[in-house]
Amino acid sequence: MQIHSVILLSLVAFAQATSVIVLGAGASGIFAAKQLKAAGIDVTILEARPDAIGGRMHKVEFPPKSGRFVELGANWIEGLGSNITNPVLPLVQKWGVNFKPTDFTNTTYRSASGSFDQSVFQDRLAAFSAITEMTSELSDKRMAADALDISLRAGYRMAGWYPKDEIDYAIEWNTFDYEQAETPDDFIMDKPAEFGCGYGSNCLKLNKTVSEIRWAVGNDGVSALDLPVSRQSPVKVTCKDGSVYTADYVISSFSLGVLQNVDVKFAPTLPDWKIQSIHSFHMAAYTKIFISFPSKFWTDNTEFIWYGATRRGEFTNWQVFDAAPYKEYFKGEHVLLCTVTDQVAFRIERQSDEQTKAELVQVLKNMYGPKVPNASAILVPRWNSDPLFRGSFTNWPIGMIKEEFDNLVAPINRLWFTGEHTSLEYFGYVHGAILAGTKTGDDVVKCIKNGCPKYPYHPVIHNAHGTTKFGKGERQ
Repeated sequence: MQIHSVILLSLVAFAQATSVIVLGAGASGIFAAKQLKAAGIDVTILEARPDAIGGRMHKVEFPPKSGRFVELGANWIEGLGSNITNPVLPLVQKWGVNFKPTDFTNTTYRSASGSFDQSVFQDRLAAFSAITEMTSELSDKRMAADALDISLRAGYRMAGWYPKDEIDYAIEWNTFDYEQAETPDDFIMDKPAEFGCGYGSNCLKLNKTVSEIRWAVGNDGVSALDLPVSRQSPVKVTCKDGSVYTADYVISSFSLGVLQNVDVKFAPTLPDWKIQSIHSFHMAAYTKIFISFPSKFWTDNTEFIWYGATRRGEFTNWQVFDAAPYKEYFKGEHVLLCTVTDQVAFRIERQSDEQTKAELVQVLKNMYGPKVPNASAILVPRWNSDPLFRGSFTNWPIGMIKEEFDNLVAPINRLWFTGEHTSLEYFGYVHGAILAGTKTGDDVVKCIKNGCPKYPYHPVIHNAHGTTKFGKGERQ
């Protein structure tokens, strides 16, 4: 005990100094650090995981000992073929990452009683596609008129969509919930998301779980919320292992879910307007369940199977890994991917993998009969309960306003915030994280070299309108 205390005191006493600390080595944190390094600024990245970077992009071998890998997090490179280049695309092309287009039309529908007339399914799907076009046009008109938010469910109803059975709910879930991880009842019709340092580096510190950030301390050691930045001591970051790091600036790339919990202490406490903004946005639950079998039993050759569950969202979407374009990579394996979201995802995380496996096998027996074999392996990510993430990605709730988003993004003195949740146009996506991290890194460079750019924030928001102020930056 005495030896451990001496070691801990030695760690605490030695504060490692740098110009900028980036908290988290996900996409946003890495790209913020990239901009700082390119400008010749000393930067240190603190990453909590001991063996991986990438944040909510994380590959795992599955099936076990197969030599194949599956992605637990981000699914797709969005917006290919549009006139806007997704910043992820040049990266995968540069590094030779293998990627294939997904054909969402290559789908078979199955009911709880087995096979189904596919022509009826296609007619219903076409009808819903027309509804989504009408809803999009209605959304454009409302945004142009600066109308108040309504839910997407209200928009569907205004366009004439009233789901009446398992087919309609399966179509609706797979068309909307499958991407957004929330129901149309909880999503704003007028705010859709857009688009269609390495290992061994001195600037990257792994296994550094942050416990406290002292972000506003005066030269006399007391709280200095109202002091100009030039009269404040450096920001001090303390990790759970007792190590301490100091910097002129700190960039937090923690997920919105982490900020909404008490895993990290801010000293002093963040201002009320910042705390309110953090708790005003949603952290969605999106869980990809991988399950493998000793042999193939399904008869469909499509890339997707949509299941008409009796309860909305219960194991409705299945992706088949022996179909193109995955067949070559998973040759000899019999793997299915079932995606669940929102309340179903929360429930799945709370129960055991064996319970989940039994549920999935029963659903497959409903579709294909009693000869479905027992699953040989299952992999269930738990993004929501993981203290390093606390969820999958950010969504805007109904009634959210731009002033609240301004408060979410605004830096406080030397403490900056970045991540997909700080991207106005591309929240919830990897490219949103990359663009947000790049912008934050560039702005901190300006702070150090030329003077901080002004970010609006609103100490008080009255009736959907804020009292606007601008943070004052000083050259260091």
